[in-house]
Amino acid sequence: SVEASGIPVGAHRTLIYCSSATVADIVFLVDGSTSISPVDFKEFQMFLRRFIEGLYIGSDKVCVGLAQFNDEPKKEFLLADNTEKKSLLEKVDQLQQLHGGTATGTAISFLQTEFFTKAAGSRADQRVPQIAVVLTDGVSVDDVIMPANKLRKHGVLVYAIGVGETISNKLKAIANRPGKHFLNSTHSFQSLQLLSHSVPQTVCDSTEN
Repeated sequence: SVEASGIPVGAHRTLIYCSSATVADIVFLVDGSTSISPVDFKEFQMFLRRFIEGLYIGSDKVCVGLAQFNDEPKKEFLLADNTEKKSLLEKVDQLQQLHGGTATGTAISFLQTEFFTKAAGSRADQRVPQIAVVLTDGVSVDDVIMPANKLRKHGVLVYAIGVGETISNKLKAIANRPGKHFLNSTHSFQSLQLLSHSVPQTVCDSTEN
């Protein structure tokens, strides 16, 4: 539902958190493997929707990209593909789960080569903050340390959110340091929604710094 002001009901806290984040390139990497039930995948979609609702979307403001992965990564939409919030939210709602294994390292490398490039809409050459948010529930079958290091050296701030597990060493290896800012873990998909305000706040704060 939408208030007369045009602001989605329940979005105020996120909007306040992100009021200073007027320019950023944010790419989400979502685990779509079989270990996630269809109901839990919907929780991922809800998290993405709430996050995006609180951003100033536009070609000269915040641009958002999305990749999903199982054994292989899939390009859902690039930073340059959407300049309107409505179309972004529609694509998130229409997201189809891939199923399969969990090759997180391969997917992180995919972000660097296919998303954080000028051709894909990255504005790194304009000193726009480059941010990746990784959502996963399981232990990766491949190495994540080298791909994550390369992505960070590429100038990307990497946030990791683990759902349904304790914080593993691989999850720690994905995120920037310090972990208290860049690493989150929750035991259930339902409680993931509790992070839909705190994570955007942290991400938006990092664009100022």
